[in-house]
Amino acid sequence: MIKKILKGTVIFLLIAGVLAGIWFYGVKPLIAKIKGDVINLSDVAEVKKDTVEITLKASGTVTAKQDVKVTSKPSGILKAVYVKEGQYVKKGQKVGLIKPGKNEFEDYKPMPIYTEASGTVVKCIDPNNNNKDLSERDLSLPRLGTFLNGSYDAADNATCFLRVVNMDTLLIPVYVSEQQVMKLKQGMPATVKINALGDEATDLQGKVSHVSTQTEKSGNRWSDSKGFLVIVELPRGKQNILLGVNAAVTIPVQKKEDVLVIPANALFEKEGKSYAFKFLGGNKSEKVEIETGIANDRLVEVTKGLAENDKVLTALPYGESW
Repeated sequence: MIKKILKGTVIFLLIAGVLAGIWFYGVKPLIAKIKGDVINLSDVAEVKKDTVEITLKASGTVTAKQDVKVTSKPSGILKAVYVKEGQYVKKGQKVGLIKPGKNEFEDYKPMPIYTEASGTVVKCIDPNNNNKDLSERDLSLPRLGTFLNGSYDAADNATCFLRVVNMDTLLIPVYVSEQQVMKLKQGMPATVKINALGDEATDLQGKVSHVSTQTEKSGNRWSDSKGFLVIVELPRGKQNILLGVNAAVTIPVQKKEDVLVIPANALFEKEGKSYAFKFLGGNKSEKVEIETGIANDRLVEVTKGLAENDKVLTALPYGESW
């Protein structure tokens, strides 16, 4: 009989202990948190001094600063090509030979074609190639016997024989909004990442070389203005950067060092005013109005209302509606 009573008592105590544990360590803290009696320490951040930087991010396609179209002055038939794609040529070098006239029977003396710049020879881009199968595309310099339209004064109207490109300096044109362009000026530093080189690629340092003073049209009648043209200049150096690859550009437009900051998610705004919830210790907090300076997606500068080493909440305390 005594053994049964002892056994029952032990079982009762064990059950009571388990229930008490569940209450004190599970149910009670949960109820307290729901009621706002508990502040999770993971929702507490320290007010400290740091650097806040605002950046402008855009993307564009790499082009060469020098890309010269070489054409023939007279119209005629191509009789000779003296260079190959990828070859370096000097300004004034003879790169081809043209026989003026529309056919071989016209008795005109052949005339050389000279390049007006130094650089690397690349082929001209024929927009009609995009509509052709790969087997039908012209992937090299013009063939002998090709008829080239020439011009003595308007190279844009002449047939492109080849291009001379200097890739020592690259350009990345990007388009920005009217709000963004007001923060930019020539000479600003810019960080460039070539997407094709992967996430592990070293950031390259360039600068803003041009900021447009008017919006640029896309040339497509179905689209509106693309925005203001901004050109970032980048020394190629030893990097294996090819023309036409995509690049991500980051331009710092404002930076403040050693200023008081809070995390961006610790800032709460309502009716045109800024607030933070100051952690008072235990499970108490106080809503304080603050004044802010510059901010990015990570940090907010605080100019009034908080002091260094104060602690703030990054989540609304119980009972606050926002």
